[in-house]
Amino acid sequence: MVKDYRKLILLLTSLLVLSLAGCASSSRETTRSRRAMRVPPGLDSTTVARANRMGDASFVSSRREKEAETLVRQSKSRMKKVDEFWAYLDGKVKKGRLSRTEQAQFDKAFADGANALARWKKLTNNGRNEAAARSAMQYCEQARQHLERAVKLNPFDKNARLLLSVTYYNLQHIFGQDNNYARAVEILERLTRIEKGEHDLYRLLAENYMELKDYDSALENFRKAEMVLVKTSFDAPPDTSTLYYYSYMQGDMFARKYDARSALAMFKRAKKFARSKDERADAENYIKWINWDGGNIRAAEAWDQILNLESKKAYREMASAANALLPKLRTRKASLTVHHRLAVVEFEFLNRKAQAVERMRRVFEAIPAAARKNPDELTTAWLDTYGAMLYRFGVETRERGEKKIALAYFTKAVNFKWNEMAKAHFELMTLLWNTPEKAIAHGKKALANANGLDKVQRCELLSLMVKAHKSAGLYDDARGYFTQWKQCQRGTTHATE
Repeated sequence: MVKDYRKLILLLTSLLVLSLAGCASSSRETTRSRRAMRVPPGLDSTTVARANRMGDASFVSSRREKEAETLVRQSKSRMKKVDEFWAYLDGKVKKGRLSRTEQAQFDKAFADGANALARWKKLTNNGRNEAAARSAMQYCEQARQHLERAVKLNPFDKNARLLLSVTYYNLQHIFGQDNNYARAVEILERLTRIEKGEHDLYRLLAENYMELKDYDSALENFRKAEMVLVKTSFDAPPDTSTLYYYSYMQGDMFARKYDARSALAMFKRAKKFARSKDERADAENYIKWINWDGGNIRAAEAWDQILNLESKKAYREMASAANALLPKLRTRKASLTVHHRLAVVEFEFLNRKAQAVERMRRVFEAIPAAARKNPDELTTAWLDTYGAMLYRFGVETRERGEKKIALAYFTKAVNFKWNEMAKAHFELMTLLWNTPEKAIAHGKKALANANGLDKVQRCELLSLMVKAHKSAGLYDDARGYFTQWKQCQRGTTHATE
């Protein structure tokens, strides 16, 4: 979130004071001013009286103006403290740039970081972080009090009103005080009616609307911010970094409104303005997220929640949510992705192994034959999972003495390529030992895909190949494998030592 308050302050202080009605003096003050009205040389009383009335509607007395300026200066100093505190926690201020006193204060807060702010409403009285956050909030509250008084004294000072809107934003965004986004919006709406030539005002307004989840208004003001930026860039082309931000945020608002087509168009536009790999990656990742289920943004949101449940090890809740999501998906890819993740959880954590391997069978059968031969990263993960499940079922059934069923599991596991298929070939070699030709064939395939075997297993495989070739009468081949076995043994011995 952009928080370039100081730039706005410098811009607004250079603007001329504009008209705004509603600040007339009381009737008693008006009567007194009429009795004491001084008519300067060359003017008549009617003109002076008219000028006085216009002045009452447009500005305040010099005394009140100076008093308001004093309050603004006081609030600025306090806002600076809050700004520095937040920037420090946000990692934007390097150590050494603050005074010793401020550095000590921030160091206390930094140990717990943003968690101190997240737990603000649940103060735990556990020491220094809380004290630092309380101090920062106190500065913010003092700024609010001074600025509210300043605005009452001089409602025409846009500088004070802008700072007040920023203060309201901080009170809610940083410290969790309710209703302050709405107060900031109220002030910024008035400011944008008075001053239409500063894109940062519309940007601030959009950001506050976004926090209020009023995405239509946020989108409208991000559009206005970009338009004003383009229209007022007189000396040079608009800053591409700012154009990137406005395009990205418009895409974000469209996505929150579940308008996938418009969101994608904006993120593609944002990529054109990207000035760094990170900016480009941010836009591309958002595009991938929207396209996870062919533009079904609600499904993408639900999938994020499901993954969050899995990360919290809430596996039963995760499985229930995943099953509920499946009928709502539009694309085969998204459906297979959910089935795969669900099968892993069922197999590893929910003791539903039979259900999991059957689910992966359906995933496997849904993969086109061409994709199995030349799998992408996602398909590779599906194949690896299915192969591993088949292998583990084969081992379990073999250990129970159910050799034929084990043979079926291992045979299925070598019908497609996966990362540890050599283990299944190894098992088939031992099961088919009484048929040397078949044992040798599986042994060769195991050696060709030996990345799934450790050194001890590879040495054992070579030993079996020696025996199988001897049994088949292939003595020269057996001698060659014996040489490899001896070399493997030496390598294994050295590794052990």
